[in-house]
Amino acid sequence: MTGEEMERAIEFLLKNQADLSERMDRTDAQIAETNRIIQLNAGTVTTFIQTVTRSLESQGEINAALRAADARTDARLNKLIELLEQHIIAGH
Repeated sequence: MTGEEMERAIEFLLKNQADLSERMDRTDAQIAETNRIIQLNAGTVTTFIQTVTRSLESQGEINAALRAADARTDARLNKLIELLEQHIIAGH
């Protein structure tokens, strides 16, 4: 290998090393940005889960209140039905 060929080979290797270093820097920046986005999304997902959980808990409380109101209504209707049946039986 002549001195000129050696020089060209060294230049080629240095250029490839510089290109590789540049690509690695870009990759590192992309990884950092991806990690930042993942952290943002993790926070968003956590907030979403907390919101849904609170909503479901509230829904459960509402459902319990509706069941209690429904039971009271059923009891009152049953009393009214009994009174009407007694009224009919008594011949009024």
